[in-house]
Amino acid sequence: MIVQATYSEVEEDGWFARFARESDARRSWIRWWARVPVLVVQRWASVLEADALDSVRQLQAGLSSDRSVAIQVAQAPVRWTAALEVLRMLDEANEMLVGCRLDFVDRLQVKQAGAFQPADGACGDANCAGDSDRCGPRTNLTVDVSSPQICACFDMRTHIVRWMRTMQICAKQEGQGIEEDVWTERNAFSLFLYPFLFSAHAKAELLWSEAFHGMAQRFKHARDRQAEVLWLKELLGVDTPEWQLLASSSAAVGDAINPYFLMDVRRDHIMQDAVDTLMATSVCGSSSGSGRARFVMKARFVLGGELGADMGGVQKELFAQLLPELLAPSAGLFVFAEDAATDHLWPNASSPHALTEFEAVGALVGLALYNRVPLDAATAPLAPLLVSQLVSQRPDTERMPLSELLTLVGGTFPALAAGLQQLLDWDESTMGAVEDIFCRSFEVTVRDPLGVLAAHGGATALLVDGGDRLPVTGANRRRYVRRHLQFVAFEQTQPQVDAIRRGFVAVCDGVVLRMLRAPELVAMLSPAAGSADIDADQLERHAAYEDGYHADHRAVRCFWRIVRALSPENRRRLLAFVTASERVPFGGYTRLTFVVQRHGPDSDHLPAAITCFGRLLLPQYASEAKMRAKLLMAIENSSGFGLL
Repeated sequence: MIVQATYSEVEEDGWFARFARESDARRSWIRWWARVPVLVVQRWASVLEADALDSVRQLQAGLSSDRSVAIQVAQAPVRWTAALEVLRMLDEANEMLVGCRLDFVDRLQVKQAGAFQPADGACGDANCAGDSDRCGPRTNLTVDVSSPQICACFDMRTHIVRWMRTMQICAKQEGQGIEEDVWTERNAFSLFLYPFLFSAHAKAELLWSEAFHGMAQRFKHARDRQAEVLWLKELLGVDTPEWQLLASSSAAVGDAINPYFLMDVRRDHIMQDAVDTLMATSVCGSSSGSGRARFVMKARFVLGGELGADMGGVQKELFAQLLPELLAPSAGLFVFAEDAATDHLWPNASSPHALTEFEAVGALVGLALYNRVPLDAATAPLAPLLVSQLVSQRPDTERMPLSELLTLVGGTFPALAAGLQQLLDWDESTMGAVEDIFCRSFEVTVRDPLGVLAAHGGATALLVDGGDRLPVTGANRRRYVRRHLQFVAFEQTQPQVDAIRRGFVAVCDGVVLRMLRAPELVAMLSPAAGSADIDADQLERHAAYEDGYHADHRAVRCFWRIVRALSPENRRRLLAFVTASERVPFGGYTRLTFVVQRHGPDSDHLPAAITCFGRLLLPQYASEAKMRAKLLMAIENSSGFGLL
């Protein structure tokens, strides 16, 4: 009934458009679901998942092609997609609750068996406008509607490639690029129309599958063009310098037949060389030059005698060396959100650098994600509030409850949020008037660490017209706090954030990126607290052995005793020595390749590593003390690449 009501309200122009398009009936149902108690929603979600699973299995089993599936769904959309569409409504109700886009906070949660009570932090008032301090965080009001069982019905890697082709066909038919809603006017059917079904880890795998497919296609096309050029040269019997057509456009021809995106950098000029490469390939400052960055990336450290061939390890080393230097506050692009003790970096609103350099930062972060390079905790301490804006629009901070806005901004600016909370909690009846004690007006000081703004007359900004003459009082302090948070977290750095987003999207935009939610991208790019600690037991459990070593070998047992005794910093160094990254990949230790390989009998040689393949080449040392000394010397003095 729910889907049928929405289905019948709009005109006949494609089954998916009928469901996905905004309508009064659909909005009403979403709002209704947002008010249903959590336990009831969980039970409904379970029933709907079973129904959707049955429909998907029948479609997959009985029909042989995407076209036949699409025809079947178009003929009876309610029968085949009703459960999926109601699950979509549940998911959108979740998003509305978390994103504070509803005018009430009254979803109920079970505290005791059989008893419904308001959820923790919820005021329970259906007329609440959401601006009361009683309305706390609402993430505990949501219901997970992802379904590994439905996703397991098909090969995701194969289907994402087929879905990408469907997107491209629909986009060509519309005469425009791939946009978010182009295919909603068609009768194509895929589970990728329902991104809420996929877990964050599943989306990460899909993102990398999409990237790999794109790289493989571009590599093939470049190789085909290489073969065509060689064939023409042989046919005409001329060399390239003698062939005027090719000689006059040798750069264009070389670019056309090059199957890689090459980044050659000098270690002592790594930031300058990387940014120059991105500028030269028009990744930054151009909406149409991102194609080269989507090729297979190959990195080289030049003019230093390093001979390492990039099979993945050199890339990791490049990003591990480059991003800390580029993001360091001393470079002028970023500042610490509040002080040097925080792990979060925030764009420098008073930076003297051009916006194209912020685009370069976004492009490099996108390149790391696109090439499946894990970003170390010390490499990309970008604020979650910044990362979230790479895939999502700015939240509606006017409608957002003030307590929710304080929580959101406080994750990046904790001291600021604490100070503003103190202002809100100030009791004028016993502690004095806000105006007399705090002595604030509706203006803020813009951070200017390099003195750029001071050289041009000052570094203050007005929060409202005439704010310098408007004192903060007990009556208007809530408005002051809201405007202060909006300015610091969103308005003053909007040009820089937009530039970072442009660079990021130019590299890794695609079908799957549009499926990601902000918290999922934050988890991929910004390590959570404590994620940099390496668990020796987990590392041993997922390790492999070669060339005579095995889990019970004397040398292997000695090795793991040494690893457990290492400091957390040295364990991270060990992981970086072997894999070129001190961070466990997104998805956990099961995604990590760590192979301990015997590298000959006892000798005075240091351990070596093949970082591209996660291999530690460990000689069979005569004693545990010798192994410890050699291993520490190797991991504490590792830099550069060579050929073994």
